[in-house]
Amino acid sequence: MERKLAEQIVALVNAHVDQLISSLEPVKAAISAEEFASYKRGVARVISAYDAEIIDRVAREFPDLKPGDDDEEAPAAAEPRTTRN
Repeated sequence: MERKLAEQIVALVNAHVDQLISSLEPVKAAISAEEFASYKRGVARVISAYDAEIIDRVAREFPDLKPGDDDEEAPAAAEPRTTRN
């Protein structure tokens, strides 16, 4: 794979992850706690799949493209990125 394509893939995945994370607060405000817990687990599974199936594969060829763990910078909304449910 060419590096430019790898960079585009990582950027696309990161944008999707950001969108999923940004959906948490509005969804939390609109549904029950039980429904939200299920939604949050679903988001976590999708993010985990992105990491395992796309980012990790790209990072095998281009390790520097693997996003760092920026939990210390982000608020609790980034929590699903580390959840492996």
